[in-house]
Amino acid sequence: MKNLYPKFEGKYTYKASLYLAQIICDVFARIDISGYENVPDGPCIVAANHVSYLDPFSMGFIDEREFSVVARDTLMKNALAKKILTSLNAIPIKRGQSNNLGVFREMLSQIKAGRSIIIFPEGTRSADGSLQRGKAGVGFLALKAGVPILPVRTFGFEDVLPRSGKLGGGVRIDMVIGKPISPAEIDPGRDDPDRAQKAVDAIMQRIGELQKPRFNQL
Repeated sequence: MKNLYPKFEGKYTYKASLYLAQIICDVFARIDISGYENVPDGPCIVAANHVSYLDPFSMGFIDEREFSVVARDTLMKNALAKKILTSLNAIPIKRGQSNNLGVFREMLSQIKAGRSIIIFPEGTRSADGSLQRGKAGVGFLALKAGVPILPVRTFGFEDVLPRSGKLGGGVRIDMVIGKPISPAEIDPGRDDPDRAQKAVDAIMQRIGELQKPRFNQL
């Protein structure tokens, strides 16, 4: 178990945004992160559950390197939100499966250049913390990118800046980083007509298998 945040690297605005998120977490909750040893040295796709507005920020806590994060384009309509998300290397994506070919090319380009991508397979925040079915586009990306997929699950963020926007506090947050998944593990085969959906279903299954550390359940 490691309770300290990494010493963030990268541009000033990126670091500032993560330190702001760190302050919010420290003030309103206690966050414990386990599984740092599972983070690959090279680029990967970080696939996490989605329950809070803080999710895109908190995923940056798992490593000192800069990540890019996939964010719904509607979150950037507000000027301040756009500025913050841009500082986190946000890649805007339209809800749904159409008109996003350029986004996938951008993600693949960044991965090829050595940068890891944070993505939320469910596509939208869960209202109560329960896992939702992942979107097929994430399965397509995972198979096409050819890099490890790192499953991450958080417990408690649904009580701090949840979907309702109501700020809560006084909670314990656990972030559990699972073992990397190779694309071959989740690939049902090129001839499978539901190849992408089955791939993301397998990713969501691995996220669902992650549990709180037992000593934090006491």
